[in-house]
Amino acid sequence: MSTVREQFWSLAAELGMTTVFGNPGSTEMTYLADFPDHLRYVLGLQEGAVTSMADGFAQVTGGPVLVNLHTAPGIGNAMGALLTARDSRAPLVMTAGNQVRSMQTSRQWLTNDEPTLLPKPAVKFAFEPPRPQDVPAALARAVHLAMSPPRGPVFLSLPMDDYDQTADDDQTADLAARAMALRAAPDPAALREVAEALAAARNPVLVLGLSADALGGRDDAIALAERQNLPVWAAPSSGRSVFPSDSPLFAGYLPFGYQLINDALAGHDLVLVVGAAVFTTYPDVPGRVVATGTRLIQISEDPDELARAPLGDALLGDPALALAALRRAADSAPATDRPTPPRRAPAPTPQGASAGQPVTPAELFATLGPALPARLRLTNESPSNLADFHAHMPVTFAPAGYLNSPNGGLGYGLPAAVGAAIADPRTPVLATIGDGSLQYTGQALWTAAQQGADVVTIVMRNDAYDILKAYSVFEKVDRVPGLDLPGLDPVAYAGAYGVPGHRVDGGADAVRDAVLEALEAGGPHLIEVPIDPTVPPLI
Repeated sequence: MSTVREQFWSLAAELGMTTVFGNPGSTEMTYLADFPDHLRYVLGLQEGAVTSMADGFAQVTGGPVLVNLHTAPGIGNAMGALLTARDSRAPLVMTAGNQVRSMQTSRQWLTNDEPTLLPKPAVKFAFEPPRPQDVPAALARAVHLAMSPPRGPVFLSLPMDDYDQTADDDQTADLAARAMALRAAPDPAALREVAEALAAARNPVLVLGLSADALGGRDDAIALAERQNLPVWAAPSSGRSVFPSDSPLFAGYLPFGYQLINDALAGHDLVLVVGAAVFTTYPDVPGRVVATGTRLIQISEDPDELARAPLGDALLGDPALALAALRRAADSAPATDRPTPPRRAPAPTPQGASAGQPVTPAELFATLGPALPARLRLTNESPSNLADFHAHMPVTFAPAGYLNSPNGGLGYGLPAAVGAAIADPRTPVLATIGDGSLQYTGQALWTAAQQGADVVTIVMRNDAYDILKAYSVFEKVDRVPGLDLPGLDPVAYAGAYGVPGHRVDGGADAVRDAVLEALEAGGPHLIEVPIDPTVPPLI
C-alpha cells in the first residue's frame, strides 16, 4: 500500500506537472519529505516572487504549475501576486500546509483557521480535504479546475499529518487514467453569424486579448487579419503579446480610458473583441466605449467577462477555437475587396538628451529596440514609460513573447521573467523594470542567480514613482507624500543576491551595447540606467 505522499507526487506527474515553485515552512516539511527525483523544486525567497515566477513559467508552458507556500502567512504574503495570476489566467495549483488536525481546534501556532476563505477572491477553487485519503482526489480536482476555462489559480490547504497515512491506490490509479477535454468551442450557429457580420462589415477591426494568444490562437488571428484586411489592436492591459508588432496590420495598443478607446476606434462599423474584456481601463476617462451605431461583438471563454461588459453582443467559447473557425470561414469566402488599412504611423524620432543629462526613455528604447535579437522575450514593469516602450520595442517572438501585469499591480515583471526563462532556457528574457517596481519582488534575482536563468534586467532609475506623479497631475492633487525614492542602489541590491550588475551613464548607445553584451554572455545580469526624471503625461 502507498502513502498519501507517494500518491500525491505520482499523480502530480501524471497530471503534467514537472516543476514546483515554493517557499516552504515547518508545516510543509512532511509534504516535501523524500521529494521525488522526477520533479524540480525552484526555491524563491518571498511568496509574491514565488507566485509570479510560477505565473511566468505557466505562461510559457501552458500547463499547470504547483506552488508550495507556508500555511496562512505564506498565502497572505502571496495575495497580491495571486490576484495578478487570476487576471493573467495562470493555471497555478497553490498548496499550503496547515497545522496537524489535532491542534487546529485549539488554534495552535500556524493554524489556518479559514483555509478556504483566505485566498478568495483570487482563486477559482479553495479546498481542504476532509480526510487524508482525499488528498490525491483533491489534487486532481484542483488541476482540472485550474485548466478549465477560464484558466486560473486554485488552492489546496493540506494538514501536515496527512502524508504518512495509507492511500487508496485504486482511486489514485483511476484519477490518473482520466482523459479531460476542457476546451469548449462557441455555438456554431452564433459563430457563423459573427463570420457573416465580419465579411459584410464596411470597416471592421479586430481587438485581441491575452486568452487569444495563451490558448494558441495567434496564427489564426494573423491569417484572419491578413485574409480580411483587418487592422488589429491589442486590448488595454492585455498582459501578453497578441499580434506581431512589425505587422503592417498592427494598429497598436488601445489606450486606457473609454473615451480614448472610442476615439481610437472611430470610423469602424464592427469591433470584434476576442479573448479580452470590454475593456479594462484606468484612469476614469468617461465616455461611450464605441460610437453609437458601431456594433461590438465579444468572444471570451469567461462568462463573467462577458456579463460585465457595458455593451455589445457576446459569444461564450474558447477564443482560439473561435479564431480558427473564423479563419476557415474567411478562407472559404470570396476575397475581400476592402482596401488594406493604413499602416500605423511610425513613432517620432525621439529627441536626444542634452549633453550631460540622463537619457530619455524614448531615446533608450528607440536605440535598443532595432538591435535586439529576434529570439527574445520581453517583460515590462516600468509603467511611467510604457507608452515609449510600446512605441519602440519590437514584440515579435511567440509564444508569450511579451508579458506584463494584466491588472496594474506591481511586482510581476521581474519574477515573471525569471519563471519564463526557467521554462524555456533557449530563449533569454529582457526585463525592463522601474527602480520602484524592483523593490516589490526583487528577491527573484536570487532565484535567477541560483538557476542560471538568462534574464537581463534593465532598471530605469528616476528615483521616484513617476507613474504616481503622473496620476497626481491628472487628478489635480498636490502635495502627495511618498512619491520620491532617494538612496536606492539597484546594482548593490542585485549583487547581494548574486547577480552581477553595473550602472550605465553613457547614453542610449552605451545602454544598447551593455544589453547586447549581457545577452551574449548568458545568465542573469542587471543594468541600471539613470533616466530623465521628467514626469510624462498620463494620457
